[in-house]
Formats: sequence, C-alpha cells, structure tokens
Amino acid sequence: MATSSRARRSAGLIRQPGRTLVVVLMAVLACLPSAPARAGSTAVNATTSGPRLFVLGDSIAGGSDQGGNGRHGWPALVAARLGLTLTLDGEGGTGYTTAGTRPGRRAYPQRVDAAVATAPDVVIVEGSRNDVDPTRTRAAAVDTLRRLHARLPHARILVIGPVYSDPQPVGSRPVDDAVAAAADELPLPYVSAVRRAWFTGSAHRFIGSDGVHPTDAGHAYLADRITPELSRLLG
Repeated sequence: MATSSRARRSAGLIRQPGRTLVVVLMAVLACLPSAPARAGSTAVNATTSGPRLFVLGDSIAGGSDQGGNGRHGWPALVAARLGLTLTLDGEGGTGYTTAGTRPGRRAYPQRVDAAVATAPDVVIVEGSRNDVDPTRTRAAAVDTLRRLHARLPHARILVIGPVYSDPQPVGSRPVDDAVAAAADELPLPYVSAVRRAWFTGSAHRFIGSDGVHPTDAGHAYLADRITPELSRLLG
C-alpha cells in the first residue's frame, strides 16, 4: 500500500510540470500579436474588445504591394486610435459594380451578408475607383448602402468615396458624384476624397510608384483624415 501510494504521488509529481508547461505555453501564445492581414484579404484584428468596426472596400482599404497591409493600413490605424475591433474586407479590383478580374472576388453588393454577420457597431464603405459607369454605380451603391442600413439599424455607417491620386485638383469625378448621391438618398454621411483633394499637390508624395496606391505613409495620412470623421460619427 505504501509503495502504491508513493507511486501515485510520484506520478502526480511527474504530471504536474506538464500541466504547468501547458499553462505557460498558452499564456505565451495569448500574448503573441496576431498575424498581419494579407493585401486584399478579409481579416479580424482581435487585439481590442471595443466596439466592432467593419470596413468594406477595395485595395485602397485592403492594402497593396505599395503599402498599407495589416497594421500599416488605415483601417487598422483608425481602429487602434479609437479602440475599435476591426474586421477588414478589402478586395483589390472590386467596387460597387465590379468583382475585378481575380477569381473568387465579389462586388460590394455580394459582400453585404459578410458585413452583417459580424454585427458591427460601425461600418465604413470605401470606394471605388474601380467603378466606371456612374449610372450603374449609383444604383449599386443605393442597393448596397440601403441593405446595410436596413439590416444594421443600430450601426453607424460612414461612406467614403473613391480615392483617386490626381496630382492636380480636378474638382469632381462622375463616379464620386454618383456615390455621393447614393449616400445622400438614404441619407448617410459622405466624405469625398476628390473634393477634399486628399492626394493632390504635396500630398501626392504619399502615392506609391504605381501612381495609384498609397504607401505606408499614405495610409497613415489617410488615417489622420478618416479618424476625426469616424470619431464625430461615434459622438
């Protein structure tokens, strides 16, 4: 009996460090940062437990080979500054009327269900310079924004127009006017990157070598402009 008891105690002593090691490993893993999002992917930043932010957009939101991927993108920067939990759905080449050329990507109206499924407290819809037909864009934008508004009645929604990279002021662009009209119809707050000339003049230095996409510095610049807009919306 004594030998059996000692054996059981010995076995317990052998197993205990194993349990301790598991606990330690779990604690270490929990402290590791989440992997950055790939460009054009949907990713969740679960580093905060604040209100939920869903961003729907194109590569200006999702990042590109010029910059703005993962924590360097304006969606992650805005979320961090305002203490929000981010879900990012940024697919390059897409827009209200187009799914782009890469297989598996979808236009904005086909991604409303994914946005609703996250039960966000606030939604940003950005873009898109990939849309080319103003009439079709307005109709698709009304459809997208109306369904988001109807299915997320308590969420705040901010609409940001297509982000172009004009070196000189252009005043207006037809697709930007179309998305603005769609937002106004609901009505929802709208920010025109064209009319505010976000990347015009000296700010054009924040555009990468492809002449289209912002660099990491450009995404930080965008975050500086979008954060106050979202902060006012959140009240």
